[in-house]
Amino acid sequence: MAVIGYTLVSTLLILIQTALLPQIPMRPLFDLLVVQVVFTALSLPGLKGGAVVFMTGVLADGLSGSPFGLYITSYFWLFFSLQVATQVLHVYSRILIYLAILAGILLENLVALLALSVSGANAATMVWAVEQGGVQLLWGAALGPVVYLLLGGGYRLGGALTHRVVRHLEGGKGV
Repeated sequence: MAVIGYTLVSTLLILIQTALLPQIPMRPLFDLLVVQVVFTALSLPGLKGGAVVFMTGVLADGLSGSPFGLYITSYFWLFFSLQVATQVLHVYSRILIYLAILAGILLENLVALLALSVSGANAATMVWAVEQGGVQLLWGAALGPVVYLLLGGGYRLGGALTHRVVRHLEGGKGV
């Protein structure tokens, strides 16, 4: 059930990021799905989390218009790195979450730069891409932890509502 819920939230974030946020003049200029991948990596175990991250990457690649595989690659390596890091570090450390979000944004931009360099982009395009990556890091530093907290609150609220609905459908018995 968790895989479906996390995938639905990823789909909702993709829709918000592609349809709603471009209409707002002062929108966050970083990929909100990086925060979702960090949350998934810290909340779901390996195979379940990997399935969610894979589906998130496929959806993002399919809807973004970027070279296919950009998001799958970025999200996979971020997820894998966090799975390894949580074996050594405290999972819910605020500094780990903060650094993971920034590392995810940096990793995504490095993969994009690699794709640009392989495609033969000129120097001006590469400089522009590096500048945009810096802006994304600043936005991620400012708003990434806030988005993470909102996701956590949303998941807790969704879990509580689901629990209440199941209890109601079973006639008041506990789950």
